[in-house]
Amino acid sequence: MVKMRTETTLPDGTQTMNDDEICAKVLGVKSGYIKGCGFGPRPPPSSTSRSSLDEMSEKNKELEDKLEETQDTIKAQQEKIDAQNVLIQELQEQGKKFEQFMTTFMNQQASS
Repeated sequence: MVKMRTETTLPDGTQTMNDDEICAKVLGVKSGYIKGCGFGPRPPPSSTSRSSLDEMSEKNKELEDKLEETQDTIKAQQEKIDAQNVLIQELQEQGKKFEQFMTTFMNQQASS
């Protein structure tokens, strides 16, 4: 490979073949080899059986149902949070009114 690299390098430094082409020429191209992924797992064959497609379709439907259920739960929880925020705001306003009342009451007690 090194020899081929030097043979394909022109005097100005440009290469007529890149490293991938040299590698393919020296080692050959192997069917089933996924470039960049090595000799690991292979993709499934392109002809997938009907039962496998049915299983994937059923699983997809289950996941869609679960997603819809989760979205409904999130929506219900958000509505509860919004209601609690309104309640908190009302309680804060009542607290401020109570403080004003107590201040007025204490001022009246002090002046009597």
